[in-house]
Amino acid sequence: MHEFETYQSINAIINGKKYKLWVANDKEKIRKGLSNIDAIPNLTGMIFIYNKPVKNNFTMKETRIPLDIIFLDKKLKVVDFHSCKPFQIDPVKPKRHYSFVIEIKSG
Repeated sequence: MHEFETYQSINAIINGKKYKLWVANDKEKIRKGLSNIDAIPNLTGMIFIYNKPVKNNFTMKETRIPLDIIFLDKKLKVVDFHSCKPFQIDPVKPKRHYSFVIEIKSG
């Protein structure tokens, strides 16, 4: 049904709702993220997993859907949050280093 169905997935409770998150845990999957897709099913998203804490910017320039981006430390504590618009030009700049990022559809 969806190009991410071949990805490993995990379930996560976010704001009291159960989400299915596709796992991006290698360079190619992390680079691609949720860019260049027209829609994702309700209560789905992506989790990016890094081997060590990073502070990279995220870009929405090729992302067609609105996203909430949640940055988490290695203990899964939220360290930053951004609501982003499709094709947003300004990069998403986290305030601190993070080990995980969750992207879910805004709204």
